[in-house]
Amino acid sequence: MKVFAVIMAGGVGSRFWPQSRENMPKQFLDVFGERTLYQRTFDRISRIIPPENIFVVTNTVQHPQAVSQLPQLPAQNVIAEPLGRNTAPCIAAAASAISSVALDAVMVVLPADHLISEDDKFLSQLKDAIRLADKQKGLVTIGIRPTHPETGFGYIHFDKRGAEKEISEHGGYRVIAFKEKPDHKTAIEFLESGEYLWNSGMFIWRVDVIIEELRRNLTHFSDFWGQLKDTFGKPEFPRVLQEFYLRAESISIDYAVMEKATNVLTIPSNFLWSDVGSWDEVYRLSDRNGDGNSFKGDVVSVKSRNNLVWSAEKTVGLVDVEDLIVVETKDSILVCRRGKSQGVKEIVERLKKDERQDLI
Repeated sequence: MKVFAVIMAGGVGSRFWPQSRENMPKQFLDVFGERTLYQRTFDRISRIIPPENIFVVTNTVQHPQAVSQLPQLPAQNVIAEPLGRNTAPCIAAAASAISSVALDAVMVVLPADHLISEDDKFLSQLKDAIRLADKQKGLVTIGIRPTHPETGFGYIHFDKRGAEKEISEHGGYRVIAFKEKPDHKTAIEFLESGEYLWNSGMFIWRVDVIIEELRRNLTHFSDFWGQLKDTFGKPEFPRVLQEFYLRAESISIDYAVMEKATNVLTIPSNFLWSDVGSWDEVYRLSDRNGDGNSFKGDVVSVKSRNNLVWSAEKTVGLVDVEDLIVVETKDSILVCRRGKSQGVKEIVERLKKDERQDLI
């Protein structure tokens, strides 16, 4: 059985402004050490899948970063999307490329910007998911066991009573439904029921299975699949890819396929996971000193507690403040109260509206 991996490495870089920008979103930042989230994703999956079988889908602006940070990858394996079209066209392009090599292979789809601890546990479950996807010809997703009533994630409703032996022996369950991001009351009900998982965006399936689903459900993919498959690795591929993207609808794989498919399975996680979705999450995951502060760069602190400070160039001084997030770059400074960093996206939207392209 051949196995391939696809790392989705696009994004607009809005949640980690001002450190992240359109050409440098969070997956390309060294948030927790010397290796970026993107490089860590590759390091993890390359333990079980060789580099020549690992593909990356990014965009034209971020393509140079994607290539330079992973020089081990064959150049043709880093696919640059000509337009942003959400995850369904992204996965369709990657599946088409892989189908030119092995239509019956298993394909693992991973976001580039997640933080996963306990790599051995993750890879063990991933191997189970690969075997399950191959044997059952199903669409498998790894669901994250919720730790709190989160309203920022979609959820997976699964049949916790169990499943057929050939599914349960791999730790899998049948999916009943995918649920949109809930309000707080509903999130509490999901958590207390024990029947819901966070939707991680990690998928495992056979290439022929996902291509058939996409041909049925993704507008215009049937018209282009053959061309994409036949031209991959050739000079014509970027042109065909652009023609496909110009006609493809912008839609997530969840809407396009997962919510419509019948043979959908999930494996609940047993490893530590975070989507690192905000500066608040960086603070939660970072090492802190005795005053509860997390500092990166040159920071001088006096009588200050429970702050996150990232300094790129300047010395940042804190005096008698608590619960702040301060991020300094060469051209911008962010200051916000901890617990409110989701609002950073609104700053980026304001900058776009004001046509401040130099800052986004």
